[in-house]
Amino acid sequence: MGIVGVLRYGFKIMMRGILFDKDGTLLDLEKTWIPAYRKAAKYLASLANKPELSDRLMMVGGYDPKTGQWTTDSVLASGSNDDVVRTWESELGFKLTLEKQQFIRSQFFLSTVQHIPVSKNLSSILHEIKSYGVVLGLATMDDESSARAMLKEFALHRDFDFICGADSGFGLKPDPGMVEAFCRDCNLCCEEIMVVGDSLKDMKMARTAKTGKVVAVLSGAHNRSQLEPDADIIIQSIEELPKLVESLLLNV
Repeated sequence: MGIVGVLRYGFKIMMRGILFDKDGTLLDLEKTWIPAYRKAAKYLASLANKPELSDRLMMVGGYDPKTGQWTTDSVLASGSNDDVVRTWESELGFKLTLEKQQFIRSQFFLSTVQHIPVSKNLSSILHEIKSYGVVLGLATMDDESSARAMLKEFALHRDFDFICGADSGFGLKPDPGMVEAFCRDCNLCCEEIMVVGDSLKDMKMARTAKTGKVVAVLSGAHNRSQLEPDADIIIQSIEELPKLVESLLLNV
C-alpha cells in the first residue's frame, strides 16, 4: 500500500486513505441537483395550491433561484434529504405524508441519476489518485444508494473501499461518524486519512474526527473565506488533487 507523508503540528503523519464528499466535490452541485430541487419544490407548491411558493422553498433551503447564490451551510447544498423535507415542511405549514415524502425522495434519486461531474475527466482523476495506493472512501449527505449509482455510472465502484450516505447509520455531518466508520472498515486511523470536501460540514467533520489532512475544494457552494478557517489546503477542484497527492508523496 502506498504511503503519503503529511506534515502537521510539527511531526509527520502517514496518510493511507482519502475520504471524499460527493456533491460539489465529485459532482457539479448546481447542474446535478438544482433541476431536482426545482421539480420537487414545484410539486410541493402545487400541493399547497400556491404556485408562487416554489421559489420561496428554494430560498428557505438556502438557494436563491434568481441570483444562483447559495447561503452559508445551505440545507440544499449540504443537508440530508430528510433535512430538506423537514425544512420545506416548516415553510409549507403542514406535515407531508410518508407516501409524499417517499415520492419526493424518489424524484431526487431519479432526477440525479444523470450525474454531472465537476470535471469531464473525473474517472481518470480518481483512477490516478487510486494508483498512488491510497484507500478511497465516499461519504455523502445524500442517500447511499445514490452514491453507489453515481460510482457505478462512472465505473468507479471498484475503486472505492467504503461508501456511505446519510441513511447508512453512521450519523450525519458534521459529526465524525462517517470518518470513523471509514477508518473501522478499512483498518485506518483518523490521523492517517485526508478528507476532501466542499462544505463547512465536511471541514468540521474532519476537524472533529482529527483527520491528518483537510482539503477544501471551491467547486461547490462555499467560497475560500468560508472554508479557510477549517481547511489545511484549498484547491479549485479535484482536478488539482493528483498533483497535490504526488507532491505529498515526494515529501515522504
